[in-house]
Amino acid sequence: MTNHVQWGALGPTVSSLTTLAQRFWLWWSQELLGLIPPAWRERLRRRGNLLLIALHDSHCDIRCGTYTQTETAISSPFGADGEWPPTLAATLLERAPKADRVILLLPPGKVLRKVIGLPSATESGLENVLRFEMDRHTPFSSEQVYFGYRILERDRARQRLQVELLVVLREYLDGLLKHLDSLGVRPSLVTLGHDDGRWSGDAVNLLPGSRRRGRSGRWRGNPRLQAIAGLVIVALLVVFPLLLQRQRTASLNDALSGPQAVAERAAKVRDDIQRLESGRDYLQAQRMRATEPLLLLKELTGLLPDGTWLSRFELIGERVRMEGESTEASALIGLLEQSRMLQNVSFASPVTSNPRTQRDRFSLVAERRAPGEGTP
Repeated sequence: MTNHVQWGALGPTVSSLTTLAQRFWLWWSQELLGLIPPAWRERLRRRGNLLLIALHDSHCDIRCGTYTQTETAISSPFGADGEWPPTLAATLLERAPKADRVILLLPPGKVLRKVIGLPSATESGLENVLRFEMDRHTPFSSEQVYFGYRILERDRARQRLQVELLVVLREYLDGLLKHLDSLGVRPSLVTLGHDDGRWSGDAVNLLPGSRRRGRSGRWRGNPRLQAIAGLVIVALLVVFPLLLQRQRTASLNDALSGPQAVAERAAKVRDDIQRLESGRDYLQAQRMRATEPLLLLKELTGLLPDGTWLSRFELIGERVRMEGESTEASALIGLLEQSRMLQNVSFASPVTSNPRTQRDRFSLVAERRAPGEGTP
C-alpha cells in the first residue's frame, strides 16, 4: 500500500520530466538538422519512404508507406495488350521522386522459385555454382535469366546448404525496367511478390548487378547490423554538426585573415599619422612660443620713449619683468598699459635716481594678455 502511495506521489513528477525530455529532444533534433546541409536533410526526411509497385497477372497495385505499413495509392488493370494505363504512369511520376526506395514486386507466374540442396563447400562461390548449374536446376540457361538466391538453412552436421533460388527471364525483366526508366523510376529491389502483395525485408533481389546501388537489403534484414548502423547515425548526428561548425569557423577565420591584415596596416598608418600630427603641433607650439618674446620686444620698442632703455628683460610664463633707466620713468606705466600684449603693469620697486646718468632707475612687472584680449 505504501509503495502505491509513493508511486502515486511521484507520478506527476515523472510525467513532467518525460514532457521536458520530449521537448528537449524536439528542440535538440531541430538544432542538429539545422546544421546539416540541405541535401542531407532532404535525404533524412525521405528516409524510410517506400514506393511498392506490385505487379499481378492482370493489374498493378502502387502502394506507399514505410517498411512496417503501406497503403494503396492506386490499383488499375493493364490494357488489352498489357500496356500500362495513364493513371499508373501519372501516379509513378508523382510519387517516385518523393520515395527513398522503389521496390518492384513481380507476379508469381513470372518468377521461378526453387529450393535446392548443395554442399557447404560451395558457399564461398555459390553464385558461380548456381550460374554454372542453372540449366540443370531450371529449364533455362544462365544467359537467358536473371537470378538471385539466399541461404535458408545450414546443416553443419551433414555439411549441406538449403538455398532458395529465384529466376526471372531477362527479356521480361528488361522490358519492365526499360518502361520504368522512361518514367524516371529506378527500382533498388526487384523480387517475388505474393498474391496479397506481401514481401519481406530479406527478399532475394533479382535486379541486374549493373543497376544495383548497394547491398542495403542485407542491412535491413540483419537486426545486429541495423543496431550498429543506428548507433553510427546517432554518433554522426552528434559529431558531424560540431565538425561542420568547426570547419565553418576555420573558413571564416581564413576569410577574415585578409581584411584583418589590412585593418592592422590601416591602424599602424593611423598611429603614424597621429604621431606626425603630434610632432607638427609641438613644433608649431615651440615656434609660437619662440616668436612671442620677439613680438613683445618689438611692441615695447615702439611704446617706450627714446630716453628709455632696458637693461634686463625677463619672460617667465605669463609674468614679464623689465628693469632699466628712463628720463620719464613715471610715464612708463601709462605707456605700457596701451600694449595689446601686456596688462596689470606696476612698479616692482620704488623708482631711484642714477646721479651719473641723471636718469631714473625703474623695475616694472606686468602680465601677458591672453590671445584675443588686446585693446581695441
